[in-house]
Amino acid sequence: MTATYKDLQRATGLSLATISKFYNGGTVRDENAQAIERAAATLGFRPNGFARSLRSRRSGTIGVLLPALDNDFHLTVIAGVESALRAHGTSVIVSSSPDAAAGAVDLLLSRMVDGIIAVPSDHDVEALARAAERVPVVQIDWRADALATDGVFLDNRGAGALAARHLLDHGHRRVGVVAGDPAVSTMRERTAGFRAVVEREGGVLGPDSVVEGPLTVQHGQAAMQRLLVQPDRPTAVFCANYELTLGAVIALNESGLTLGRELSVLGFDGLELAQATVPKLTVIVQPTHELAVRAADLIHARLTDPDADAAPVDVVVAPRLVAGGSVARLVTTTEA
Repeated sequence: MTATYKDLQRATGLSLATISKFYNGGTVRDENAQAIERAAATLGFRPNGFARSLRSRRSGTIGVLLPALDNDFHLTVIAGVESALRAHGTSVIVSSSPDAAAGAVDLLLSRMVDGIIAVPSDHDVEALARAAERVPVVQIDWRADALATDGVFLDNRGAGALAARHLLDHGHRRVGVVAGDPAVSTMRERTAGFRAVVEREGGVLGPDSVVEGPLTVQHGQAAMQRLLVQPDRPTAVFCANYELTLGAVIALNESGLTLGRELSVLGFDGLELAQATVPKLTVIVQPTHELAVRAADLIHARLTDPDADAAPVDVVVAPRLVAGGSVARLVTTTEA
């Protein structure tokens, strides 16, 4: 039989009011708290979290909304948010929203979540805006301009600029980009940052050298194939996300060209992939775990800070470059 408050009362000699106050977050004397904890451990008492949430009007849960659950980035977001919130006694409910029919935002609200951390999809923006009128919402990864909420983002323009600078520093002037969908802010900003540095430094990045499309391995493969058959193909290519990088490497392997010798490639994320290529792939890495933890910190602050109605906050996290051997120094005729 499950132990009750009355069992704790008999074991400790304390009043039901003191025991209830302890389990509902009130302040009790240290010796009384210790007595309650000892009795609870002996009796196997577990507080009724659901009943307590009804009294506090808090569920102790945060919703995590993702477009899909089929890639390492999204799984790392879940793990980072969960680990950070667990320290505050908060649990996580995960929902994916692959299309408008999913109704994922409304599903999370029906579970009485105290807030939502979302990698927003276009079809969920309106629902997230409505949700933000009821609970704190934090965007992560890319910004939906229609959402006036807190957000945690990679410096995506800086990531593109970092990639361009690395290729230019290795002597490459004719470059290409396996780019994503420009409707997605992260993809648009990475390409813009890359283009700005190349054009400022006298590099060549023509309209046919930026191949845009969906964020899939298939597009990465097809985009690299298009770049490889150009009459004056690039000497180096930047791939703007992990799936695109994987597809581009597949296409390069199928072409028979040698990575880092006949074509230099700079990828994005995928440190495991970088370890599997020969030579090792040079990649731009976003600190996904840090993004997730910072998002968890923001939503916890909104739920506990007396200034919870303050203006939205943007947190921007810097990328880093992990060098491998896939970007070779281009030796020009003059240097030779």
